[in-house]
Amino acid sequence: MVACYHGFASIVTLLSRCPYLDVNHQDKEGNTALMLAAQAGHTPLVSFLLNYYAGLDLERRDQRGFTALMKAAVQDRPECVATLLMAGADLTSVDPVRGKTALEWAVLTDSFDTVRRIRQLLRRPRAEQLSQHYQPEWPPLAGLVAQAQAQAQAAPSLLERLQASLNSSFAQPPQEGGVLDHLVTITTGLASPFLTTACHTLCPDQPPALGTRSKSVPELLGTPVPIHTQVCGPPKSGPSSLAVSRAQNGKKEAGGGGQVYTESREDGLGQVRNSIFEDIGTEKLRSVQVPH
Repeated sequence: MVACYHGFASIVTLLSRCPYLDVNHQDKEGNTALMLAAQAGHTPLVSFLLNYYAGLDLERRDQRGFTALMKAAVQDRPECVATLLMAGADLTSVDPVRGKTALEWAVLTDSFDTVRRIRQLLRRPRAEQLSQHYQPEWPPLAGLVAQAQAQAQAAPSLLERLQASLNSSFAQPPQEGGVLDHLVTITTGLASPFLTTACHTLCPDQPPALGTRSKSVPELLGTPVPIHTQVCGPPKSGPSSLAVSRAQNGKKEAGGGGQVYTESREDGLGQVRNSIFEDIGTEKLRSVQVPH
C-alpha cells in the first residue's frame, strides 16, 4: 500500500512475485492498493496491478462505499479512470450514500478532464485495432479523395480564393476520427507494420472493451491464483500500514529531539467539498497523508 501510495513501481513489481500477498487487503479506512494508486494518479502502477496481480477486485469498496473508479474520478485522474474502465470497472455502480456513479461524481467535483475522457470512451468503447480482424483502412479516405478530385477539376470561385488567402494557419487539435487519429490507431494495432511480426496476443478475438474484465497475465499463463484472492467477501480490515509508519515516525521524532509529532491530514478525495457530505449526516472524507 505504501509503495502504491508513493508510486514506487520497482517495489510493486517485486511484490507481484510474492505468492502470499493479498492484493485486496484493506486498511482501517477500507483503502486497497488499487485505490491508493488510482486516486494518486499513478497510471503505470494501476495498469501493472490490473495486468499482473491475479484476483484483483476492481469493485472493492472503502468504508464510505467508494470504489477505485469513483476515487480516481473525484481526484480528476482521467488516465487512471480510462485504465480502470478498459479493464472492466463498472461505470454504472453507485455509492450507497448519495447514489451517484463515477461520472456523476466527476461532474459534481468539477473534474472536467475525467468527464471528457469518459465520454470519449463511451463513444468508442472497444479497441478494435487490437483484434486480428481489424482492417487498417481509413473509411473516410475514399470520400475525401473524390471530393478533392472534384474540387481540383472545378475552378475556385472568387469567394473561395479570398477565404483561402485570409485563413490563418493556427494549430488545431487532432480531430476525433480524423487522419491523425487513424494514424495512431493503425500504428498501435496488431496488423500494424510498425510492430514486430513476432508479437502475438493471447486473446486475438477479445480486444479490450469498456466494462469488460480482461484476464491478468498470471491467469492467461495458468499461474495459480493466491489463496487470499479466492476467498469470497471482503477481508477483515486491519491496521493501516500508513498509520503504522506514521506512528513509528512520530515516536522517533518525539523521543529523539524532544519535538512533539503532529499528524497532518487532508481530505482523502482531494478537492471534494466536505459540505457535500455534511448535509447528509456522514463523517468527513479523510485519509492520512504520509510525511515525507
